[in-house]
Amino acid sequence: MSQILIPLLLVFGFLIMTPSAQGEADQGDYSRPGVYVQGGLGVAWSSSSSSFPQAPNEHWETDPEIAFALGWRENERLAFELEFEWIPSHEGIEYGNWLFGVNGKFFFMEEEIQPYVVIGANGLWAKPPGAASNQVDWGFRNGIGVDYYLNENWAVGIETSFVWGVGNVWKNYFLTTGLTTTYRF
Repeated sequence: MSQILIPLLLVFGFLIMTPSAQGEADQGDYSRPGVYVQGGLGVAWSSSSSSFPQAPNEHWETDPEIAFALGWRENERLAFELEFEWIPSHEGIEYGNWLFGVNGKFFFMEEEIQPYVVIGANGLWAKPPGAASNQVDWGFRNGIGVDYYLNENWAVGIETSFVWGVGNVWKNYFLTTGLTTTYRF
């Protein structure tokens, strides 16, 4: 997974550092209100904990992450989104983690490069290695990211977030870092 992620990060870094071909008068409206879809691939570090019946002591495992979001950009500083995230496990699909949540994104800039923070709440379905059964409950998400707009409709980005479970999935943690592609309608 790191063999793919490192070259993608280098390309993304190059895109951010490359000067824009547009002049100041031709700047697009990158922070306009409207609907967007976003997809992403990344890596997730997940933990399981002794709070699950028969689960091993807390440890971290590295797995891939697949994410999809449908969102609404309310104004230049605020967006809301529904997000679906799947973290398949190397120990089998039945040990994968499914997250479905609602996020708020708070943007700091309105130009081609837009850093942001993300805060949200998720429903979680998890079955860590050694657990007797699936556990379903909810958790919180917080993170940071940056989007780079290629034009008014397309953006690429990188986002990292931390998700922690509560209730039945207490002490079930996810740290994710992924590359995203966004299309603004």
